[in-house]
Amino acid sequence: MASDKESPAKTLAVINRKGGVGKTTTAVSLAHGLSLKLIRRVKSRDIGRVPDPGQLFRHGGRYYYSEGHVLLIDFDAQGHCARALGVSSGEADVGEVLLGRQSLSQAVLSADRSSDGYPRPNLWVLPASDKLEAAKESLYSQSLEYVIAGYGSKVQWLLALLRRRFNVAHERFAYIILDNAPGLDLLAQAVYQFADAVVVPVKPDYLSMAGTGQNLDYIRDMQSRGGDTAVHSIVPTFCMERQRLDREMLAALHEKHGQLVSEPIPRSQIVAEAPAYQVTVFEIDPHQRNPATVAYQNLVNRVYDE
Repeated sequence: MASDKESPAKTLAVINRKGGVGKTTTAVSLAHGLSLKLIRRVKSRDIGRVPDPGQLFRHGGRYYYSEGHVLLIDFDAQGHCARALGVSSGEADVGEVLLGRQSLSQAVLSADRSSDGYPRPNLWVLPASDKLEAAKESLYSQSLEYVIAGYGSKVQWLLALLRRRFNVAHERFAYIILDNAPGLDLLAQAVYQFADAVVVPVKPDYLSMAGTGQNLDYIRDMQSRGGDTAVHSIVPTFCMERQRLDREMLAALHEKHGQLVSEPIPRSQIVAEAPAYQVTVFEIDPHQRNPATVAYQNLVNRVYDE
């Protein structure tokens, strides 16, 4: 799980208080797309020259080298990240890591499915389940711990807990993608502050736009109080630009947020089918013939090319 990149991991939280806006699909696509960007093909004559032979792998008769690894952490008790990737989570759970019952190395699972024809040698997932809800209840019930520890609020105490549990990941991964549940409970507020930046998927409808506004207002409030979490991208999802309402909502997003708005992700059957087949959009459409796959690739490039 080592990373060749010298800079710290870029930690991006995929957020929106509103459900059904494509958070998990965006998080999974972003994580897998970034992992693909970190893989280089190696010619047979150059195999002996790679810096770390342990990062060399073979697929389809060709050799490849991984220059870094990506970790996808699921903070939604529905546990859809591992399921979308076809990874059996077993007992591994982010809630158990939060409570200190599992170490990060025990709970992080490889998303590699080379045996099924889907090589992902540098993509890893920390799954979630209902245990996460139990863990949150346990943490929230420790009402005096943050006072005794000298923190000004329970959110700050939870943020310190996240750093203790997950900061080691910054040494091992080039990117960390956090998939967040809808809503803004205490843990979600801490996750927002743990991230370097947030990615906000939004459907072009009134309620999703309202939820996006609430998220951005909260981040601006954090920034005004000294927080350094930035808004990386606002990602319009499920877009049908032939529909007048979608065009109007997209225009409103651009008018209000300018260059923060990324290329819209078109509504597409491929995006809907990929999780059902437990693959990503880049695996169900490897030649990127579908506009939705192209749009997700451009979002990956937007992050990677910074």
